[in-house]
Amino acid sequence: MVYAALISAQVVTDSGSPSSVKIRMYALWISTHSDCSAPLLVQTYGTAGEDKDFMQDPVLFAGEPAAGGYQCVMFKMSDVLRMTPATSFGACVAGTEYAGDIYRDGESDWKDVDLNVVVGHGTDVAPVDDHVTIFFTRDTALARARGISSNQLVLLESDLIVPAQSTFYMNGHNAVQTDGVDCGFEKPRTSFE
Repeated sequence: MVYAALISAQVVTDSGSPSSVKIRMYALWISTHSDCSAPLLVQTYGTAGEDKDFMQDPVLFAGEPAAGGYQCVMFKMSDVLRMTPATSFGACVAGTEYAGDIYRDGESDWKDVDLNVVVGHGTDVAPVDDHVTIFFTRDTALARARGISSNQLVLLESDLIVPAQSTFYMNGHNAVQTDGVDCGFEKPRTSFE
């Protein structure tokens, strides 16, 4: 596995789409509040977790939470993401899996679902599986005001509507980026449809 660096927006020389984005999931919560308060646990994957390839439409949870619109979805997941580019460009080679540690040594601004501090470990060269929470929310400003780091927030472009069979879309178009030296994966666009 090759490591993937986070590429600074100022030095991106080319971009493309992934054929695979694998994330090890540990738990999933939903909330009717866009500040992600009052989370409802809807799925656990055990201490070993379960890999999900977000380019293959994985089932994230099956359940019957109360009817309504959920404005925040929280993934407890590994901070080591594995991405495979669909095409070759710059330093990115199609068919090669790149791993990146998104929360590293020296970082301590992220919170878990209960707003407890999570301390980062590892580097891109030597990734460590920290269990982090990513908050997908309709209003990132409200979540930041609640104390959640902007570095662990992703804008959710539509609510999760219950009851319904909803699909979580991760739009990876141009999320694979290169600076000519490293190949990395940046925040994708996400929605429920």
